Amino acid sequence: MAIMRWAPFGALGSFEREMQDILDRFAPWRWTEEPVWMPATDMYREDGKLVIRTELPGVDPKAIDVEIEGSTLHIRGEKRHEQEVTGADRYLYECRYGSFRRDVPLPEGVDPEVIEAAFDKGILTVRIALPEETASHGHKINVEVAEGS
Repeated sequence: MAIMRWAPFGALGSFEREMQDILDRFAPWRWTEEPVWMPATDMYREDGKLVIRTELPGVDPKAIDVEIEGSTLHIRGEKRHEQEVTGADRYLYECRYGSFRRDVPLPEGVDPEVIEAAFDKGILTVRIALPEETASHGHKINVEVAEGS
């Protein structure tokens, strides 16, 4: 029987390498493109419209691009440093700067000509008219239950 040295945290290094491998397989874009952050977004239905609210505090509204491509709403832009503090004078660095992007899938039949967008107090609100069948409160689907379940 071989005697092995007990290393209670030795497995953490292996775990970290495995997690990094998984992330590299599913998100290879993050190393090849410029850094992109996704702003927090709420999406809900109100009065027959799809409402998409995206938090963009500190972003110049002129730096925001909103467009529909196919069945996806793209929100892109950039948040720039007004004053960058470096070296020993920096104590905390949590605010995100740089390019941002948020892609929101849209239901089929959305008319790209019937869209309203407004920016107020750091919140971008996009309202999109929903097609009639999507605007209703849903379509009931019967679920068959197997005997004995």
